[in-house]
Amino acid sequence: MHWSYGSVIRRALGAGAVVGVLLAAYLYAVVEPVIDMAVALEEAASATGAADGGAARHDDPLFTRGEQVGGGMAATFATAMVVAAVFGTVFAAVRHRLPARSDLPRALWLAAVGFATVLLIPALKYPPSPPGMGDADTVGERTVVYLICLSASVLIAIALTRLYGTLHARLADHTRVVAMGTASVVAYALLLVVLPAAPGSVEAAVPADLVWDFRVRSLGGLALLWLGLGLGLGWLLDRHADRTSDRQPVAPGP
Repeated sequence: MHWSYGSVIRRALGAGAVVGVLLAAYLYAVVEPVIDMAVALEEAASATGAADGGAARHDDPLFTRGEQVGGGMAATFATAMVVAAVFGTVFAAVRHRLPARSDLPRALWLAAVGFATVLLIPALKYPPSPPGMGDADTVGERTVVYLICLSASVLIAIALTRLYGTLHARLADHTRVVAMGTASVVAYALLLVVLPAAPGSVEAAVPADLVWDFRVRSLGGLALLWLGLGLGLGWLLDRHADRTSDRQPVAPGP
């Protein structure tokens, strides 16, 4: 079935709105408690350092924790909508090239590629961290190296896609799968090795188990975003296609 860009993007944004609400609830219920613990530990460490004769920081936060949580939930919803718009745009452009016969597996395939390329690879090199980690003076540098990693990951994905098209007519299916798998592993492994470590690493006041708890929960939320977009967009498209085919008149027999 042929889909116009408007038809795809409307359904992508509808899926993004539902996923955005679910993701904001996930942030509030699953991620924020870990952030609260990290903030409490950071404040306790600062108070202990001041009691031992160190310099205490008395900077008042611009926003209360309640305002930060509310703003984070709103930003999460807005991010889901932006990602949904980009996801729908890319899906409309490459739908006919995706390896499946219906839109649900096509959307899930694209969502899996997007999650791995845009989130998983950068997170392996520069994993997210809770408050209390990293030098505040190097935020700009850390942002730059993260964006470099993200851009390189996307460019590698585009190059691998073109390589797949080149090999499609030259190699048998099983040979092409092995070649593409090997090329993907080598390319992304080199990316992770070549890029520098995150600048500004400092001794954290947050225990390692809490740090990894935060990272796993954060990554789980991002996986929920991409899975929800793939399922939502694919289901909406297939549902409409099924309804359209059901309304088609049946040709009378001879």
